[in-house]
Amino acid sequence: MSSIRIIILASILLLVGCQSVDKPSSENVTVRLIHDKVRSTVSTSSTNIDDLLSEQGLELGPLDRILPSQSTLITNGMDVTIIRVEEELQSEDIVVPFEKQVVRNDGLPVGESRLLQTGTSGLEQITYRIVKEDGNITSKSILRRTMMKKPIDEIIMVGSQATYTIVPIEGSLAYISSGNAWIMSKSSGIRQPLTVNGLLDGRIFELSDDSRYLLYSSKPNQLTAQKESFNELWVVDTNSTNAEPLALNVQNVLWAAWSPKDPLSIAYSTGEPRTTAPGWQAHNNLQIASFNEIDTEIVHTTILEPSAGGSYGWYGMQFAWSPNGIYIAYAQADKIGIIDLSNPTNPVKKQLTNFSHYQTWTDWVWIPALTWSPDSKFIYTVAHGEPIGLELPEDSQIFNISALAIDGSFQAILAERTGMWSNPVVSPTSNYGFQVAFLQSNNPLQSVNSGYTLSVMEQDGSNTKTIFPTSGETALKPQNITWSPNGEQIALIHKGNLWIVDNESLISQQLTSDSQTSQPSWGK
Repeated sequence: MSSIRIIILASILLLVGCQSVDKPSSENVTVRLIHDKVRSTVSTSSTNIDDLLSEQGLELGPLDRILPSQSTLITNGMDVTIIRVEEELQSEDIVVPFEKQVVRNDGLPVGESRLLQTGTSGLEQITYRIVKEDGNITSKSILRRTMMKKPIDEIIMVGSQATYTIVPIEGSLAYISSGNAWIMSKSSGIRQPLTVNGLLDGRIFELSDDSRYLLYSSKPNQLTAQKESFNELWVVDTNSTNAEPLALNVQNVLWAAWSPKDPLSIAYSTGEPRTTAPGWQAHNNLQIASFNEIDTEIVHTTILEPSAGGSYGWYGMQFAWSPNGIYIAYAQADKIGIIDLSNPTNPVKKQLTNFSHYQTWTDWVWIPALTWSPDSKFIYTVAHGEPIGLELPEDSQIFNISALAIDGSFQAILAERTGMWSNPVVSPTSNYGFQVAFLQSNNPLQSVNSGYTLSVMEQDGSNTKTIFPTSGETALKPQNITWSPNGEQIALIHKGNLWIVDNESLISQQLTSDSQTSQPSWGK
């Protein structure tokens, strides 16, 4: 009987306990509710803040914040704060002042100046992202900047004419100074700028054979375009004062040169921008562009389709037109050949020689320079020679000037240990044949960082002579030199200035003094 009583008593206690759990609490708690700049005290039976919001009919916007969080259990006397958050975009136009650019001009006496280009302020639109909390700005950040109108620099030409003797110039001699193209015609005292924007990058700079046009590459003028291309190809008429350059609608140019047959045609090769060194990925292609003087229509023809170009193809290829316009020589890091354009619809590519590439151990590639004999039968170039010690072929420091017959019948070294930057250039033909000018390394076994001296030899490699600079003077830096149209003088850069050297008398003459000159190009 006692056990039955115990069971009954336990059942009664369990029933009473269950009834106490299931019975809702009728006691309310008081909380302070702060929202929309209003403070109020409310009595609520809600268990958490989310229920409280529903009870009070309050809704949260997508950016609103609540303190504490909605899942927090409510306690008596607590504060519940709703912060209204808004986001808006606000645009502001600001004036971008133009900059003043000073260009030194050897054609003006010291103290004189001329305004080449009037400066114009630009306009930039700045869009801000503004965040407000309960109507108060808590953050303001720039979302984007848009250049609505690019400022145009004011360019002032300042005279820097030195007391150099004015000398006659055969044909026209063009050069780059402070990022602009300049040209001298018939006299070193008659010179004029062909561009004034200071954007020439120096990669492409060549006068047409008759000096009527200048082909050049320049950095893009628009900020947005600079993200898509590292340069653009242009042509300007050298015979017209203040001529407007013609855009050839070609970007990312790695090589370009005038056709020797058609005065209104060029060949070019392109790449694409890269953020890593050297700044591009070569296409290893070859195109021909022809334009029309009247309506400036430009026609592009493909000679070589884009390709990987071998192990070092990412750096690109070097090309050179033959004087007769039938061939284009090409050079890669380990081979040289020609492209036969006798049938433009079916060009034939032929390799002439191969050699070990030069291991630079860095982010650039050595590619041989190319120049043609006037009869278009031979290519003069720099050949990577065999090692003279125990080093691997790709580590050899030997570089020689060689001649290659395009029919494969002849290949010979004409000058030994001239250096990797010897860059031979063949002179125009004369009654006595032709000569080859080249740069001779002063330290042939370390020619990558060596100084150089200008030398000239006969077409067969004989009678080599050093002509500039004289012994004891500062050596030349690696560069591309150019012959005068009659083959009597050579133009080059020395200490940042343009010089010409007479091949017979060895007399030299400095033509500029701004120390910012480069890329001479000489035409008839």
